[in-house]
Amino acid sequence: MRLRYILPLLLSLLLTCLNSCSKEIKIDYPNTEKQLVVEGYIEPGKYPIVFLTKSSPYFERIDSSNISELIASVAKVSVSCDGIEEVLTLRYNANYFPPYYYEGTSLMGEVGKTYSLKVELSGKKYTATTKIVDPVFIDELSFLETTENKTQKFINIKFKDPAKTSNFYKVYVKRIGKDSTFYPSYLSTFNDFGFDGNSFTYEVIRSFSPIIHSDNGRYFINGDSVQLKFCSIEEKQYNYWKRIEGLIAMSSNPFGLSSSEPASTIEGGALGIWAGMSSSYYNFKIK
Repeated sequence: MRLRYILPLLLSLLLTCLNSCSKEIKIDYPNTEKQLVVEGYIEPGKYPIVFLTKSSPYFERIDSSNISELIASVAKVSVSCDGIEEVLTLRYNANYFPPYYYEGTSLMGEVGKTYSLKVELSGKKYTATTKIVDPVFIDELSFLETTENKTQKFINIKFKDPAKTSNFYKVYVKRIGKDSTFYPSYLSTFNDFGFDGNSFTYEVIRSFSPIIHSDNGRYFINGDSVQLKFCSIEEKQYNYWKRIEGLIAMSSNPFGLSSSEPASTIEGGALGIWAGMSSSYYNFKIK
């Protein structure tokens, strides 16, 4: 009978000791300097477009009250080619995130030409160059059903890779009426290692923006009107995007290690990419 009273008493004493041993730990996170982040593109027959934002510390709260502070909207952005320079114009488009960007009005992209980017902001200058390489075109498009549902499809593209040269590719897709802009397909960046000079079939799996989309499926469905953008890119762009894809994959792994050296093709201390893309567009309906 005495044990029936002693056990609850011992348990109460143990809990009291554990609570008295607890101590609140405060962690002082280091202040990190914000860096300029550049995302710029130029395609054949199109004006250059450049997004400028600022990096944010990992634990910093981002909401509607401070997101404007992360947009670099007072920079001077210029693009030059063959001795001709154009200062880009700041524009607003609610379909983009961030909605502010810089765009040209006269200097269009041409295959084979090299374009230089210069960004001037807060007394600092950032530069980059890119070349629009020769395009590669898709020969065949087909659809592949998922095993779970015949109305759910992936896209197969088939193309002929140029022989005896290293080629690099990136694929974007947009569902008309559902997506506000193009998004890279899942694992969208690849090279011709293993199939140089041969025909190759690549499976396009839909990607999405976790900020914008609640629909996070990897497939297309019957009736979707799709615009596909197939891009030939430079090797340094390929290296940049593969590094980004690797960082995204590691961030989803609790045992993965993040990199202290983010990828960038921009000189002067900024992060990001300036990319010439030789793009071809294809419109079709999933059926």
